Order: sequence, then C-alpha cells, then structure tokens
Amino acid sequence: MKTSSRACAILLLAAATLGLAVGHSGSASRAAALGQDQGIPSLDGSIGWLNSRPLSVADLKGKVVLVDFWEYTCVNCLKTLPYEKAWYDRYARYGFTIVGVHTPEFKFSGEPRNVAAAVERLGIRWPVALDSNDIIWQRWNNDSWPHEFLFDESGRRVADHSGEGDYPEMEMRIAALVRKNHPGVKLPKLMGYLPADNYSKPGAVCYPRTPEVYAGNWRGDGALGNAQGYQPEVTVQYDDSTQRHQDGRVYLQGSWHSINQALVYDGASTATAKDYIDLRYHAIEVVSVLKPEDGKPVLAYVEQDGKPLPKEEAGGDVRYDSAGRSYIVVNAAREYGLVTNRHFGHHDLQLRPADQGLGVYTFAFESCQLGADR
Repeated sequence: MKTSSRACAILLLAAATLGLAVGHSGSASRAAALGQDQGIPSLDGSIGWLNSRPLSVADLKGKVVLVDFWEYTCVNCLKTLPYEKAWYDRYARYGFTIVGVHTPEFKFSGEPRNVAAAVERLGIRWPVALDSNDIIWQRWNNDSWPHEFLFDESGRRVADHSGEGDYPEMEMRIAALVRKNHPGVKLPKLMGYLPADNYSKPGAVCYPRTPEVYAGNWRGDGALGNAQGYQPEVTVQYDDSTQRHQDGRVYLQGSWHSINQALVYDGASTATAKDYIDLRYHAIEVVSVLKPEDGKPVLAYVEQDGKPLPKEEAGGDVRYDSAGRSYIVVNAAREYGLVTNRHFGHHDLQLRPADQGLGVYTFAFESCQLGADR
C-alpha cells in the first residue's frame, strides 16, 4: 500500500497565472537529500530495467540527465510523455538522456510484464528502472507522479518539477545545458504547449473538480455509497436504491465484489448490460484505471446522464456500436479515457459491464480549458 501523501500530481496552470501550485510535503527533506552539490542520488534497488542494462550514477557522468518518476496508469504522467519524447529526440545526440523510475501505485502496475507492455505501447525508448519495491522513491524522498529532476553534466541538480506544466521552461533549461557542452550548436525552436494542454496558457479557466476517486477500500476511506458497503472477496448483489447520489462516491447495481484496490463485476454476461457502477462528478475530463481481472477483454457501455456519450464528448478509448451505444473494451490493465466534455458541468457517469471481470480502480478528473467561459 502506498503512503497517503503520494499523489498523481497536477500542475494545472503556472502559479503566476492563477496563483495555483502543487503542494507537496517533505520539500525540505527532499532538498536535503538532493542537495545541489551532492550529485545524483543512487538508482540502485530496482527489480530490473527496461531498454537498458542497470545504470549506476557513474554511467551518467558527463551527461545531462532528466530523472522522471512516473507511473503508467497516472494520467498526468501520460500527458508529460509527448514532451519528453520530443526532448529525447532533439537532444539525445548531444549527451542528454532521460532515466524513468517507474514506482507503481497498484499491485498490478508493479508487475514487470505490465510495465514492459506499457513502455512498448507508449513508445518509450529511454532507460526505465522498475522501482516496484519503492526503494528509489524512498531514497529520493519523492512524493508524487510525475516528478522530474534535471541534472547537469557534473551531477548538479538544476531543476525540480512536480506535476504537469512548465514544459517550455524545462526544455529551455535542457537546451541551455546542451549549449554549454556544445558551444555553437544549432538547436530547434523550443516546443510550445500542445493543443491538449491549452489549459496551461494564460486565459484558461479552471473550475473546482471532483477529487480522485479510489473505488476500493485499500486506503481506508472507500468511496462506495451503497448501504451494503465493502465485503472483501464476497460476491454481493448490490441494490442501488439510494435516492440521491453524492458527488465523488460510487454506487453499484448487480453482482460485485471488493479486492482491496478495486471493485470487480461478477454478474453473468449479458448483452443488455443492466448492471452498473455509477459516479456523480463535476469536471470536464474523466479517466479511469480499469483491468480485465479474468485476463480476457471486457466490454462495458459508457453512459452520461442516462444516455450514450455524444461523440464530440467521448474520451479517447470510447467506441460506438451500430446502435449508437458508446462503449469501451478493457483489454489491458491501464488508464482509459472516458469523457472529454466540451464544458465544465455536473454529470452522472455509468459503466455498464457486458462481461464478467471488469475491475474498477480509480476515476480521475480534469477541469481546466482555454476559453471555457465563452
């Protein structure tokens, strides 16, 4: 189980723009552990490496190094990847490298085969340390995903960024270090924000959003709203007879059971998909960490406010059948994009499994967009 202070961090806007910042505990202790003149802390303690043999600090001597703590189910980590890929493509030839430290949040996301599949699926080419026992995380006094630490060729820490955002600023620092080592080199123009990240630009509007919802009871503050409550490893016929659903709580209809980190559907396969997990939320975007617990693909219909999702508001993993019903196919343990609403609002989201074995772990939300008040 992860510590309660650990979080998938979100830097929605530059602090200068909206006065918002990502708070993280232990900053003083981390600064002491990662003193500017103490060099790169050890990367020993992983259970294996991907895309590389095991790397030591000595192997990184003379390189500009970006150490990235990430987790493949973390939506904010996934949003940093296009920028990191661009930096790697632009600057690796000049002695720049990225070292990914993959520290899992869930039991399944610490399994090497799942991380390896994600690294291949996501097109990550730099070395990745499998920190499945949290050893590197703890040594570095880390507290969130994503978290990037930039070091110069002498091992001096020159930048420390937690969460999304500030991509041009980080690239500017990387380019400056490259120019220092390669005077006169001609580098490409700094990359701007991608359209999907327009919320990081001045003029964006951010709204309050539902906090991340953990479906299971493994943190001791489970979100299940049914009167029957959690009954671990026991299949329960849940009845969603609640008159009013609370925002940020999940409600079950049909046969489900709890496996600590998730709620798993146990109902018989049916094309009608009458059973569901329901969540009331307020946000713009919704993603969910899901897993096919029986090892075979699971189809689940996706509805918002009792109707199929409009195509213009469907998340990246949503498909449509010939009858116009919106659905997803859960064929791997990962994060799935469910909803991208055009405007902020309050909604009811339902996943209606048509097959057994749907494991629901978390729901996470975004609530910023450029020009949302127009």
